Amino acid sequence: RYLFEANIRADGSSRFRSDNRWKVFPSVSVGWNIAQEKFFEPLSNTIGTLKLRGSFGSLGNQNTTNWYQTYQTLAIYSASGAWLMNGNRPNTAGTPGLVSTDLGWETIQSYNVGLDWGLLKNRLTGSFEYYIRDTKNMVGNAPELPNILGTGVPVTNNTDLRSQGWELTIGWRDRLQNGFSYGVNFNLSDARTKITKYPNNPTENIWNYIPGRYIGEIWGYESTLFQSQEEIDNAPDQSKVDGAISKVPGDIRFMDINGDGVVDYGENTVDNPGDMKIIGNNRARYRYGFNVSADWKGFDLGIFFQGVGKRDIMLPNTFRWQYGSQWQVPVAASNDYWSETNTDAWLPVARFNGGTALGQNQTRYLLNAAYLRLKSLSFGYTLPVSLTKQWGIQKCRLYFTGENLLTFKHTPEGFDPELDDPYQYPQQRSLSIGVNVVF
Repeated sequence: RYLFEANIRADGSSRFRSDNRWKVFPSVSVGWNIAQEKFFEPLSNTIGTLKLRGSFGSLGNQNTTNWYQTYQTLAIYSASGAWLMNGNRPNTAGTPGLVSTDLGWETIQSYNVGLDWGLLKNRLTGSFEYYIRDTKNMVGNAPELPNILGTGVPVTNNTDLRSQGWELTIGWRDRLQNGFSYGVNFNLSDARTKITKYPNNPTENIWNYIPGRYIGEIWGYESTLFQSQEEIDNAPDQSKVDGAISKVPGDIRFMDINGDGVVDYGENTVDNPGDMKIIGNNRARYRYGFNVSADWKGFDLGIFFQGVGKRDIMLPNTFRWQYGSQWQVPVAASNDYWSETNTDAWLPVARFNGGTALGQNQTRYLLNAAYLRLKSLSFGYTLPVSLTKQWGIQKCRLYFTGENLLTFKHTPEGFDPELDDPYQYPQQRSLSIGVNVVF
């Protein structure tokens, strides 16, 4: 009926100096199964479980870019000298960079409340959870120092961020009188993360951490294509953005959204972003999945789908790039250049001296990375025991499985929207058949 649990742990790490090596992390959780109370007995045949729970806990993270970041180390390079000694290039060593002796643990504090339920003799189950996760003293870039320092500034524990989200899970499982058993499960979650403290960006530069802003924001320009010389003649100057001296029909056109007659990036700050604005966010939201399972008279079936409801990402450089000063694109898209006979094309006109317009963050080449994928499918048949036992076999199952069989997406071919890094090799589709035999 009542649940209570408390833990306390102390962690130490050799990656930090002795005065920052150890840190204590407590946690506590409580729960109340309301369905076990006497006043709930009239509903006990319908609601078997109704548990309210909450918890608080903290954990440490030794987030460093190398094992011993608080100690100065020399980088050794083999045969890298620019001179000869006895006919050979000598080994060299690099001057060690600055380190922060105060670097220590990041602390992750989590708060959550949740509700679990089981209805209709636990055929219908589910849970809902809301959580807040604070990361304290996260490792971030140190304040900028004058170039006279002569080396990079070490990272320090100076940043806080907060993640807020929720998770919902619902499942149904039943067995019919004819022996047919089946189950359906669905889950949906969402979370957003923002910086709550970062002292080293007083100008609120949009390319750095900004307190109060969400992680993953994509700043860019509204864009389209010039369709005529008249549009070019009447358009504001955008050479600060693309570096092109002249324009031709089919070039990318950036919009002057602040109306000052020039397309630019202002001071790259929140207060003065020029003609940039937030055009998307590259963090996945509304993650969901559902699976179906069934078995009947030796046959079994399993299907699992997963997807993301909302995510934005710029068209990766693996799909558009610049060779010299001429646009280059994959063969599959080579017919989608702008031309006088193809004015609805997606990509700009291919030409020399086109500047860097295609490489800018912009609405025209912002991709919708939401997707739904059939992650796995399995189908099998278990031979009757009355048949297999004659051969001395306890169990014999024939099966087929498939992975990544089908994907519904909005991104170009060859781009896998499931990957956080679009430059990674896409996930492979696999098919297999087999036999499981137990003697």
